[in-house]
Amino acid sequence: MRPRRILTAAGFFAAALTVFAGLLWNLQITSGAAYYAKSQRSIAQVETIPAARGRLLDRNGQVLAQDVTTWSAVLSEDISDSVLRRLAVLCQEEGVDWTGTGDIQNVTPRLLARVTEEALEGVTFTPAVQRQGSGTLAPHVLGRVGAMSPEEWEVYQDQGYAMAETVGKDGAEAAFEAYLHGTPGQKVQETDRQGRLTGERYATEPQAGRDVTLTLDRDLQAAAEEALGAFLDSRPNADGGALVALDVSDGGVLAMVSLPGYDTAAFSADYAALAQDEKNPLMNRAVQGLYAPGSTFKLVTAAAALEEGFLTPETQILDTGRYTYYDDPQPQCWLYRQEGKTHGLETVSEAIADSCNIFFYDAGRRVGIETLGEYARALGLGEKTGIELAGEQAGVVAGPAYTSSIGGTWYEGSVLSAAIGQENNRFTPLQLAHMTATLVGDGNRWQVHLLKQVEGEEPQEKVSLGQVHLSPDNVAAIQEGMLAATQTGALAEAFGDLPIQVGAKTGSAQVTGEETSNAVLVCFAPYDDPQIALALVAEHGGSGAALGEVAAQVLEAWLASDR
Repeated sequence: MRPRRILTAAGFFAAALTVFAGLLWNLQITSGAAYYAKSQRSIAQVETIPAARGRLLDRNGQVLAQDVTTWSAVLSEDISDSVLRRLAVLCQEEGVDWTGTGDIQNVTPRLLARVTEEALEGVTFTPAVQRQGSGTLAPHVLGRVGAMSPEEWEVYQDQGYAMAETVGKDGAEAAFEAYLHGTPGQKVQETDRQGRLTGERYATEPQAGRDVTLTLDRDLQAAAEEALGAFLDSRPNADGGALVALDVSDGGVLAMVSLPGYDTAAFSADYAALAQDEKNPLMNRAVQGLYAPGSTFKLVTAAAALEEGFLTPETQILDTGRYTYYDDPQPQCWLYRQEGKTHGLETVSEAIADSCNIFFYDAGRRVGIETLGEYARALGLGEKTGIELAGEQAGVVAGPAYTSSIGGTWYEGSVLSAAIGQENNRFTPLQLAHMTATLVGDGNRWQVHLLKQVEGEEPQEKVSLGQVHLSPDNVAAIQEGMLAATQTGALAEAFGDLPIQVGAKTGSAQVTGEETSNAVLVCFAPYDDPQIALALVAEHGGSGAALGEVAAQVLEAWLASDR
């Protein structure tokens, strides 16, 4: 038996050696040349393919910012003269400027298709993705993208970003970077030793970022910028201004304007001039500018006095022209100072309509500075609104603590100027709009937000920052005063042609060392069903009543918008 087993094993090994020899013959002799040729063209390069960034859309789906792909044609060093001549013809026919040497920039889709169809050797196309924003429309809100700084790279490298990727630098582009940013892909290109492309494939497909829908209304934003811009242009002393429009029902930003602004497309080229401009066009005045509210603060004083029981809607206070409760100070009503007249006996509604200082001096004194400050904060003043934009200022509610913190002295009579929006009261236009929306929105203080919806997710839910419990009768008295303010005088002319009634309060806040006051106005509409709240500030704009025409134009655009 043993010899048979030896013969069988020997036969098996002989067969295996025969098969192995055949494989070697095939690899080295039969297919050797083919495999060698393949090895010469299998030089692989891995290219990172950037992912498309998600779009920024307005509440109605209009594009506010998106990626745009441009192409350039890269020519190899050994490209033939015949190909160059053909390229020149194609460029001329397709209207693409090219000198005949060097790479071709700004390749049109038709030129790309024709060159590809003709398979011209030595020509490869390289895509470049650029962010196309809305130019001068809402630059502070939408923001821009750019290359990462070393500090940003420290953060983003841990999130899987490549160093060469662009990121949101400010505005909504930065606030919603996590949604907008896509995941780059990797493409493997195989070339021969002469650098000619022999094959390509994706190792990883790029994944586009998600679209982000904002609460902004593009058309309303454009109308607001135009209206406020025209107002500022008509007043040579005005340095700038801001406007905010909020949705009363949920705190969504319908429009946000800060002027002067800039063109995001030319930001890099214009940066040096923008940074040195004394009017500070890079600052978002709507969320970073701090302004004395002037008489618009009287709405807070009225709410505090009514809710704390120091006044009723029927209480009358006599305008004596000069307030003499204290030996010092003894401030005057604006009407007495300007015309030597008084408003006589007035209820809170009448005092709001006439902006009677004496009424609110007395109301503020009765309430006291601590309670006055509590109501101001409850209505959203001196508190951040929660908006997603970076750099929001909290503002200042006047009072002994703040005055002491800056080395000043608080006097008992200081409450008088605080009650009419002077002293150290400083708020952003966004906070003034927030205060107005809270006051007329059943006391609901909604977190201000720009995000409406992220692609693939449910719409953003509104977030409560608390509720101010205000008596309906007291709120009605305040709103009646704001309505009366639009029925007479300069505001009546401004709002008279609108098909809805509007409630408003104006303010003229004196700027230290300046002859011309800041103009301030807040308003809401419709009067019988508040849906939109506005706040406007014009630096050195004079009387707040002058802003009535701007507000009316914005409300007219809002009525015409797709709501």
